[in-house]
Amino acid sequence: MSEAFVYRWYDAPNDMYYLGKHKGSQDDKYTHSSWVWPRFTKDNIPEGVTREIIAEGTDEEMCILEHKLLKFEKENGNWDRYYNESLGDPHYVDQSGENNPMYGRKLTEEEKELRRQKSLEMWQIPIEEGGMKGWKPTEESNRQQSETKKRLYAEGKMVSWNKGKEGCYSEEARKKMSESSKGKTHTEETRKKMSEQRSGNGNANYKDGRSLNKKKYSKDRSRIWRENNREEYNRYMREFRARKKAEKQAELAVD
Repeated sequence: MSEAFVYRWYDAPNDMYYLGKHKGSQDDKYTHSSWVWPRFTKDNIPEGVTREIIAEGTDEEMCILEHKLLKFEKENGNWDRYYNESLGDPHYVDQSGENNPMYGRKLTEEEKELRRQKSLEMWQIPIEEGGMKGWKPTEESNRQQSETKKRLYAEGKMVSWNKGKEGCYSEEARKKMSESSKGKTHTEETRKKMSEQRSGNGNANYKDGRSLNKKKYSKDRSRIWRENNREEYNRYMREFRARKKAEKQAELAVD
């Protein structure tokens, strides 16, 4: 039995196509994952809509074939007859530059709202029917994402959006975040997972097979900083003492 297959739907009433790849059985309830074409299930396929199976094989093989077929249609002037927006699965297909469906353009407010509504709709549809309800990332996908992010951060290709910034959140935003967190508690299972993740190598104070003494570590870092920034440290202390002296004199003057 094949792992995946490439299919193409034909919408005769509108003379439009949708080409895609699905990892699973041809007999399951999945139909398509278009954000443009209205959704339907195997039980309510619209009149005049038919599907053909183009090829079967491994998931990677079908991803590559899907990309080749979509790219061919786009390069030969047939793209306006397809509901597709992208050129395939980004796990195996380069989505940079002109391969990216958003290359050279921005979404309008109307398009943004349409995508938001489609996303909400997909999370209400069971995963076996092509939706996202019940979906959970696998341990393997979590590991791959973690390794990819670590590599991109190390190469400088990915930078935290708030790195070096101050005041990223307004007072109103901080208040909302605070209010949303009040009254929430972690389940026993969640607390256990957090404990396991933060033990050993997962602990921020773990180094060279030992747990660091936070207080001593902090003092050592402060000492090293003072030694490397002696002039700046002395200037800071002079200003600090002068400020404290002025405050004390002001208090005595009031008395």
